[in-house]
Amino acid sequence: MNLQGVLAYIVKALQQEQIRFGIGGSLLLAHHGLPVTPRDIDLVVALEDAERAVLLLSEMGTVVEQDETSLYETEVFQEFMIEGIDLDLMSGLQVRHDEGVFVYPFAEQSIDSVGPPFMALVDWYVIYQLIPGRDQKVTMIEDVFTKQEVDRKRLEQLRSLVLPQAVKKRINQWLK
Repeated sequence: MNLQGVLAYIVKALQQEQIRFGIGGSLLLAHHGLPVTPRDIDLVVALEDAERAVLLLSEMGTVVEQDETSLYETEVFQEFMIEGIDLDLMSGLQVRHDEGVFVYPFAEQSIDSVGPPFMALVDWYVIYQLIPGRDQKVTMIEDVFTKQEVDRKRLEQLRSLVLPQAVKKRINQWLK
């Protein structure tokens, strides 16, 4: 099964179990037409549904042991291999930075309700700024922002959280 097939398979299974989640990462960027080649699936799951999601996905594939990293303080992180495709499940997503810890506010209303449940592009705009080596993806998202309406309300909400001043400054350019 290819990546799109595995994605459809897990989306259907999670939705049948009424697990609240959103698709992020490179699949989200590709969904917006950006020139990336997704090689894995990144899912952010509502914290209240994380345990059920981990159980369901472990039945669908293999749990992969992962290394600890000091960058993340995410409450639930689990990697799976499903039909040869790597899937990362994150819940209670938190990223440590020089000025504190960014706690991602999972919000169902910022996830597409039509078609596959993709997360808001502004969410990953902020998340990618906190992950080293993602500058190119941040720049690609900014290019999208120059061509379409930016979700100002969501971006303002994210800016109000614990973020480095440099990230807040970058966000401010889209709120003018």
